[in-house]
Amino acid sequence: MPKDLPGFYFDTERNRYFPLSSRSFSASTPGSSTQQNTFGKRPCIEPETVDTATPHTVHRRNRLSSQTLDSRILNQSRDIHCSRLASTSRFDFCQTASFGDITEFCSATSEDGLTRRYIGDNKGWLYTCSVAEMYMWPPEVNLHSHSQVSSIRVSGQRCVATCFGPVTKVAVQDLHVSGRTTLITLNQVHDVRASHLQNNALILGAKGKAVYIPDIDVSGSVQHLSNRQNSDIFALDRDENLVYTGARNGSITRHDLRVPSDKLSGQWLFQSRFAAAQNSAAPSSVLYLKLVKDCQLLVSQMDGKLCTYDTRFPVQNTPSRIFRGHRNSVTQKLGICIDPMHDFLFAAGEDRRIRGWSLRTGKPFLDDSPATASITTSASSSPYADLNQFRNPFKALFPSPIPTMQITEEGDGSMCLWAGNQQTLYQYFLGQCSKGYCIQNAFLCIT
Repeated sequence: MPKDLPGFYFDTERNRYFPLSSRSFSASTPGSSTQQNTFGKRPCIEPETVDTATPHTVHRRNRLSSQTLDSRILNQSRDIHCSRLASTSRFDFCQTASFGDITEFCSATSEDGLTRRYIGDNKGWLYTCSVAEMYMWPPEVNLHSHSQVSSIRVSGQRCVATCFGPVTKVAVQDLHVSGRTTLITLNQVHDVRASHLQNNALILGAKGKAVYIPDIDVSGSVQHLSNRQNSDIFALDRDENLVYTGARNGSITRHDLRVPSDKLSGQWLFQSRFAAAQNSAAPSSVLYLKLVKDCQLLVSQMDGKLCTYDTRFPVQNTPSRIFRGHRNSVTQKLGICIDPMHDFLFAAGEDRRIRGWSLRTGKPFLDDSPATASITTSASSSPYADLNQFRNPFKALFPSPIPTMQITEEGDGSMCLWAGNQQTLYQYFLGQCSKGYCIQNAFLCIT
């Protein structure tokens, strides 16, 4: 006789066990195991099928399984892409022969396909070149002989450069006309650290406030965007009519340009960050702001915190994603950038290294262990002394912290990471491996 198992019954015809829940209380079938049930129990027969799921349940189950598989494949594809970027070893670099160390870099392509690149140094000089000029960097204009170029922005056919100093001068250049630069002087605006250009509209992050100029061709029209406690503005970004500013005191403010100019005080975002900090240290200065994926605000702070916040929830202070491994404590100017498709994040650290993360998952390109930075150089060594030390941007230890970086998509489809350090400009072809090196114009090309 078969053994009795709790919760199961034995079918002698099929010679196997079935769960008791699969029985139905109807007339028994002759010869089935239900004939054994004669001691006052209701007879039952086995249903024709064991799987009682409805077509809707089966469809939902298949759909969830398909979504899980698609998500797994997508995550694996992203991991593979990150691994390719982490193995980059093809790069170019050149000595710019600038009067000072590079503080800003910007590359842009005009509507007619002409690519122009700009650098600014800590002596106030602005330099420009085009691909046709063989990467020569002639000086264009000096904004302030005792101050650094603090920002360079390009939009449409205009390029705007600003300087940090007691008197603010803004250089405006048309991408179609090389060598012709217009200087705008703003006597009531001091210490410009950041800027944003959208067509002819310019926003400046300055001492104690942000300044909005609706049209740089009519620079007399200036609006002030005040912030809490009139703190210095270190970072800003714009999304149509909304302007986001990050301040020295750690506050983040959102201004609506559609509001009358006398009421442009703005909305204080994520204010619970301050409430949480009342019993501890004050929030760290905001050094970088960038809107990604419509509603995610990327924030970099001086204490090394690098994360995104959801602008749809302006009160809560919980980051939606944290990018771990970034290094900073006191440095105001460190290069940080994202790719045009908002998939990857690159940040230079105070420890003279460059790190990369996936913006979608938060995973770093490389493990941030001491063994990772195996390629090093001293601050006094020449970049030509050992080519291998700079082949991989995520393993190299640069002579000093990198103040400016940018991601560009070149004409051949290559995605390039540009980094300015001292008087050297590096160009990394992300995801490409080197085979050798040759001299091309003023660049030493590792191919």
